Amino acid sequence: MSIVDEASIDGLPDPVRRCLLHSGVLGTPVPTGVTVRQRGRIRTSRESRWLGFRAVETYGVEEPAFSWRAGLRIGGVTLGRATDSLSDGHGSMHVKLLGLFDVVDESGSGIDQGSAMRWLNETMWFPAVWATPTIRWEPIDETSAIGSVTTGETTVQAEFRFDETGRLVDFAAERLRGVDDAFEPTPWRTPITEHRSFDGLELPAAGTAEWLLDDGPFPYIEIAVDDITYTH
Repeated sequence: MSIVDEASIDGLPDPVRRCLLHSGVLGTPVPTGVTVRQRGRIRTSRESRWLGFRAVETYGVEEPAFSWRAGLRIGGVTLGRATDSLSDGHGSMHVKLLGLFDVVDESGSGIDQGSAMRWLNETMWFPAVWATPTIRWEPIDETSAIGSVTTGETTVQAEFRFDETGRLVDFAAERLRGVDDAFEPTPWRTPITEHRSFDGLELPAAGTAEWLLDDGPFPYIEIAVDDITYTH
């Protein structure tokens, strides 16, 4: 079992190191698996109706992987199920409405990139991995750093943004966005609106994800975390 100690964080960019100290990660083991229980709402366009959801997401840590399973609801009625996953460097997305109709069923290199970016973003819920060779870091300044990860044939990188106390407050990257039958690199960010204690660690507890489009930001998901558990 790998423990996050002073030696493992010594060479990290200052804001990353400060975040690990502030959140309480120092002295804790790097998990082998993570489970996050979530709730929120999601939409596919500015004009579409928000759908509520409750989800359970599990993660692989040493080799980037995740499986997200959500129930989609309006007014307390379950309308469908959504899954999103990353395994062996390949991502996939699937949405089925009313248990009958596949409205999303996607895979391929564009999804691989987006899924790897999602995993990198969501390391905010298991930041001990930041102190391992899985994540590579480049310093920017006192409140930001570039993190990158490779899984399969896909490498992604993003800017992690912190406040002066060491809390992660935003994440910004170029992520591939599905447009018609193609994928376009599009600015993407996930501002964090709340932090809370989970298993003794202070971690992001709520936020949004949004595309930065020509006609302004398009927030498409709002999410809150109910629980985080770790496997060691």
